[in-house]
Amino acid sequence: MGAVDLRHVKIRRNKRILIFILGLAFFIFSLFAVLVDWRVRPMIETYGNNQAITSATLAINHAVESVLSNLSVDYGDLAAVTKDNEGKILSVETDTGNMNILKSAVSKAVLEQLEQQKVQKIDIPLGSLVGGLLTGRGPNITIKVPMNSTVETSYKNLFESAGINQTRHEITLEVKVIIYTVIQGESTATEVDTGFTIADSIIVGEVPNWMVGRY
Repeated sequence: MGAVDLRHVKIRRNKRILIFILGLAFFIFSLFAVLVDWRVRPMIETYGNNQAITSATLAINHAVESVLSNLSVDYGDLAAVTKDNEGKILSVETDTGNMNILKSAVSKAVLEQLEQQKVQKIDIPLGSLVGGLLTGRGPNITIKVPMNSTVETSYKNLFESAGINQTRHEITLEVKVIIYTVIQGESTATEVDTGFTIADSIIVGEVPNWMVGRY
């Protein structure tokens, strides 16, 4: 009877030891996971945001160049200068219809480019996770980062002196993309702003002072 009880005591003790070891192992693993996440998360965010900005910039450039090449836009398509009988400039009016067509085409082209890059693959050298002398060394760890974007386009007009009785009128298309990246469950918004000169011309004649500058 005593031998049986002793065996049960040993079994219960061994179970308690096993449970303790498993609990300790789980605690150590959880602590290690937290430390790794604390170390890796900022690095993944940095790599992810940089990759997203690079991809968005390339997408914007490619889309705008493609649209401008296909539409063959020149200054006369977007603006008209009105003068009086003495050659004095009365107004410079932009063609809202053509400008809206161009804005719409650019926005659509940029979104199509970004749609093809909704998931960014980021390669991080294994040594970079350790840091120190190992930074940038070792095999790469590939991490996928989902990316969504919104696009806003607008125009800016710049009038500046180009000589005696001459004014340069520059029309700039401003493209703003807001990129939303999801990294380890957290969403981050990053803004990319790019400007493109889409048309310019030298206007001969006296330009009213209120037109000089950017609006």
